[in-house]
Amino acid sequence: MPPHPTSQPWDLSYPPAPSSEQHGEEDLKAPYDDLIDQYAIPYRQNPTHKAYAVDPSAFESDDLSQKPSRTTEASDKDLEYASTDGHNWGYPPVAQKEKRERGHWWSAIIPDSIACRLYLLTVLVETAIDLAIEADLLIRFHEVDSETNVSIDNNKMPVYLAIFALAHVFQFALAVDAVSARNTLQFIFLSMFNALFLVYAIIQIREIQAALPKNTPGLSHIPINTLTMIIPIVISVAELAYCALGWKIYTEFGWKVYKFLGADRRIKTMYAHYQIFLCLIKFDLFFWMGFSVQFIWLVLNKQDAEFYLTYAALPLSIIVLIEGHLAARYENKWMMLTFMAGCVAALVYFVYKLVKVLRLKDTDPTFQAVWGTLTTFSVLAIILLIATFIVACLVMQNFGRGLKIQSA
Repeated sequence: MPPHPTSQPWDLSYPPAPSSEQHGEEDLKAPYDDLIDQYAIPYRQNPTHKAYAVDPSAFESDDLSQKPSRTTEASDKDLEYASTDGHNWGYPPVAQKEKRERGHWWSAIIPDSIACRLYLLTVLVETAIDLAIEADLLIRFHEVDSETNVSIDNNKMPVYLAIFALAHVFQFALAVDAVSARNTLQFIFLSMFNALFLVYAIIQIREIQAALPKNTPGLSHIPINTLTMIIPIVISVAELAYCALGWKIYTEFGWKVYKFLGADRRIKTMYAHYQIFLCLIKFDLFFWMGFSVQFIWLVLNKQDAEFYLTYAALPLSIIVLIEGHLAARYENKWMMLTFMAGCVAALVYFVYKLVKVLRLKDTDPTFQAVWGTLTTFSVLAIILLIATFIVACLVMQNFGRGLKIQSA
């Protein structure tokens, strides 16, 4: 009997792989890697799907008037009719109304910053002191005019003092506007404007002392020489305070403007153009009014047709400046083009007046006494008009580039 053959390890064979026909579809499973790849696909937004931001305050409720139940077990019936304490747990959640506390009316004028408060206080003190001195000097001029014959030299000083007082009121209004609007560039313009006050006050000393006798009575018994010296001293001290506080305010508002506009340099540049444009419009208003008041009260008379034309041009110029502000604020191109046309017309007007003053200063006695201030105001108005026109072009180029949306 032959021996039984022994199987060696290398003789072992595995059963054949089952064919796919022997298994159904339910027996097939996707590999693990395929599942991972399937769920790793980013979420694609579906038009029927929306995400809602739930206000945390929606989950807050008032204190209950009754004590809650001590029951720890609840049946299905209890849960079905359970109270939700007035909350709507549906989806999407109901938008909650924002609760805003109404502040005082003066909270928009008086800021929280100590530097801004000191700045406004400095402007207020300077304005109050200078207006009191100007009022005393005006009363003394009125006393002199009632006792003597009024000449052009004596008549021009009350007008100059009135314009100087108007400039102080204008400066205080712009300071309040700069703080409330956070216009950092307007603080720089105000410092330059106050420096012009200092120059004008120094020139005014000699003119007032020459026009008023030393013993002229007024509201106070302070000598005229002392009153005229107080004004430039007050303005000088205020100018130093403006420079120091202005730098502090500039750093504070710089951070607030950064949070308001973001880090986009393009938006910041457009916003700077917008702020410069607003500043130029405001100072245009002062120099236009100052020139018109001097020309009406010191040069023209009621028999001239130019007298009434100048009266009519004053409110019209104010309307043009307001139109420029609205055009820049709402990015209206047609309004801006109309404003620029008005600037060109005003530029032609001031150039004509300047040529007329310089041509008649030596021949007409009316212009001999007032040609200096008229020339100064007309030249400054022309410079501001040219700058306003150039910046208006830059502002109009920025229309539709995102500044209006960002600052809304």
